[in-house]
Amino acid sequence: MTQLAHRTPSLLQALETRLGSLLHLHGGGSGLLSLTLETPELAFDHLPDGLYDCSYWARPAMGRFLLGLGVAASVEAQGEGRFRALDAAFAEYRRLWHAVDADGVGFQPAALTGFAFGQEGAGDVPNSRLTIPTLLVQRREEVCAMTFTCDRGGAPDAVLAGWLALAGEVVAALGREAPLPVSVSLQRLSSQPDDDVWLARVARAVTDIRAGEIDKVVLARSIRVRSTQPFVPAALMATLETRYPGCIHFTHFFSGGGVLLGATPESLVALSAGQVVSDALAGTDWQSGRLDDEKSLHEHRLVVNAIVRALEPVCGFLQIPARPKVFELQELRHLRSVIRGTANSGVSLLNLVERLHPTPAIGGAPPRCALDWLARNGEERRGWYSGATGWIGYDGDGELAVALRCAWLDGNEAELCAGAGIVAGSDPLTELEETEVKLNAMLRVLGGQA
Repeated sequence: MTQLAHRTPSLLQALETRLGSLLHLHGGGSGLLSLTLETPELAFDHLPDGLYDCSYWARPAMGRFLLGLGVAASVEAQGEGRFRALDAAFAEYRRLWHAVDADGVGFQPAALTGFAFGQEGAGDVPNSRLTIPTLLVQRREEVCAMTFTCDRGGAPDAVLAGWLALAGEVVAALGREAPLPVSVSLQRLSSQPDDDVWLARVARAVTDIRAGEIDKVVLARSIRVRSTQPFVPAALMATLETRYPGCIHFTHFFSGGGVLLGATPESLVALSAGQVVSDALAGTDWQSGRLDDEKSLHEHRLVVNAIVRALEPVCGFLQIPARPKVFELQELRHLRSVIRGTANSGVSLLNLVERLHPTPAIGGAPPRCALDWLARNGEERRGWYSGATGWIGYDGDGELAVALRCAWLDGNEAELCAGAGIVAGSDPLTELEETEVKLNAMLRVLGGQA
C-alpha cells in the first residue's frame, strides 16, 4: 500500500471541511464558482489508472500536468464559425465566473478543449468542444492543487457530495501503482486508403504541385490493429512519457467508450501574458543526412511563412529564427522553428487558433487551395487527428497542441493515423515509408515495447 493510500481518509476529510466552509462563504448568486486548494499530498505526474471519464494533458519537460473530471460547463460547435463560437461561450462563462485561490498557489481554473481537422463531422466525437471540468487536478513543477467548479445555483450539499466523490476517485487512482507495459501481439486489420490508392493520390498531388496548382499538400492514411488483450490507457501513457519526454501528452475518454491518446511533438499555439509561441514543424528524416536537402528546407519554409502571415496582423512584434533546428525523437528527426510574438490587446487564444489552423504542416499551402484539393481528392480524417487538444485558463492564457502521433482505442482495437507533406520533389514510395515510420512509433507503444 502506498503512502498516499494511508493518507486518503484524512486528505478527503480535510477537503470536505475546507470546501464546505468555502462553499458557504462564496456560494449563491449566478455563474460559475471555482475553489482551488493546494494538495501537496498528491504525487500527480502521470495519467492515473482506473479513471474512465477524464481528460489529461501534460508537458512533462516543463513540469505541467492537467487532469479534468466531470462537467461543470461545456459547449460544442462545428462549421466555419466553430472557434468563434467556443471563444464567445468561454467569454460568457468568464463574465460571471468567480474564482478563489484559497491557498494563494497562483493556480486558476481552466477549460479543456479539442477539435477535429475539418470544420464538419468527426465520427464518434464532437467536431469541437470546450469543457470546464468539475474537478481539475493541476501540477506546475512541484506544486499540486485541486480546483473544484460548480454552478452557483446548485444545492450546496449536492455540490459538495459530487466534488468529494470525484476527489475520492482521483486520490484512489493516484494511490494505485502505475500499470507496467505488457507485451502483446498486434494484428494489422486494414489500411485506409489502400496503399495503391494512397500512392496514386501522392503522384496526383506531385503532378498538380508541379503544374502550379498548389505548393504543398499533406496526405494522411490510417491503419487498424487488434491486440490479444484490451489496451490499458494508463500503461500506454506511461510508455509514451518514457519514450517521448519532450513531447506534449494527451488522453481523452469519450462518452461512446473510445479513447484518444498520444504524444505530439508540435504545439499549435500558446498564449501567456500576451506572449505568443507557435511551432513550425516540417521536414522529416529517419535516414541520416536528409534534413539539409532543398526539399526538406522548402517544405519547412512554407510552414514558417504561413505562420508568420497568420500572426503578423495580430502581433505587434515577431521573432522568426533564421534557420530551423533539428528536433530529435526516438525514430524520427524533424526541422523545427519556434516563432514568438507579442499579441495585440484583445486577441484571444482561440482567435490565434482560428488564424493558424490548419498550418501547412498538417494541411498544405496555400492553406485554402490545399484544403480544396484535399476535399476534391477524397482525403478523410477521423476524430481529432491533426486537429488540436489543449487548455484555456480563466485569464485567457493557455496552449493547444496538434493532435499527432496518436491512437484511437476501442477495447482491444486501435486506429492509428500518420501523414506526409507532399511537395514538388516528393517520391510516392518514400512518402509511404515516412508514414510507416510514424505509425511504427505508436505501434511499438501499443505492443508494449518501452
